[in-house]
Amino acid sequence: ANMDQFPLLPSGSKANTSTPLYLTLDNTTSGASTSPVPEPAPAPPEPSTHSNHDRGTDTVKAKIMSHPLYPALLTAFIECQKVGAPPEIVGRLSALAGDLHSDPGDRRQDPVPDPELDEFMETYCDVLVRYKQELTRPIQEADQFFRAMEAQMESFTLGICAFVTTTICFFRFRNWERQC
Repeated sequence: ANMDQFPLLPSGSKANTSTPLYLTLDNTTSGASTSPVPEPAPAPPEPSTHSNHDRGTDTVKAKIMSHPLYPALLTAFIECQKVGAPPEIVGRLSALAGDLHSDPGDRRQDPVPDPELDEFMETYCDVLVRYKQELTRPIQEADQFFRAMEAQMESFTLGICAFVTTTICFFRFRNWERQC
């Protein structure tokens, strides 16, 4: 199955844990579940077994997750996932997005200035917004095409019905004239 994972900000009583939560978006439908449930990531190895690379990666992830634009980044990602998705998936994603907006989690009030991260977050959000627009365009064009075809078919059928009705009335009138 095609699955994407990405970290969610911890909130509430879970905010004090060091284990990040991950949003898993599965492009398949599950029968029983009505809303996606964030699952905790596996517990990280003990700090003594962490390599410098792992600690650096964890630090970058923590910076990204605490950035003021992180909710916008999640929202943009969710909006991309909704394009072309079945209605039940769109509903679940919309509910998830609503949950993210209603529970902002614990973010640092005064994050350490990081112009490089700020630029990255702004750029990535913009890229996701443009990507959604690019994904949406062919679907909108197809929808417009099918609506135009439907209107033409309806017009054509109404024209045929009007012609048949007029013809039937004409012949009935002629038969009535002959009888009189």
